[in-house]
Amino acid sequence: MQQLTEYLNQACALAAQGFDTVNSVQGIVIAVIAAGLMRRYNQIVGWTIGATLVHEAANIVRRVLAHDASPLPNFGDVTYWKLVGIRFVGYLVAISIIYLIRRLVLRG
Repeated sequence: MQQLTEYLNQACALAAQGFDTVNSVQGIVIAVIAAGLMRRYNQIVGWTIGATLVHEAANIVRRVLAHDASPLPNFGDVTYWKLVGIRFVGYLVAISIIYLIRRLVLRG
């Protein structure tokens, strides 16, 4: 039982960390648009992947517009992919919450 509690605590910490990376104006706007376009909850994985890709593309565009010397991230870096995975979890949480609120408001 203690091991299950430990796994649940780790999962909650990962979800909280992911939501923190999405909790910005850019992330909330992307999540609201994705949740607004999503018709059924079983589409959540596809919309979450799309939101994560849009977020990464927006980051690259911002770096290009800022005339950064290397606007592309280091795709070979494990830390970058860990951040993308955490951001994916964050979008999963954010889009789920916004979709749930939308469904509750529109039904009631």
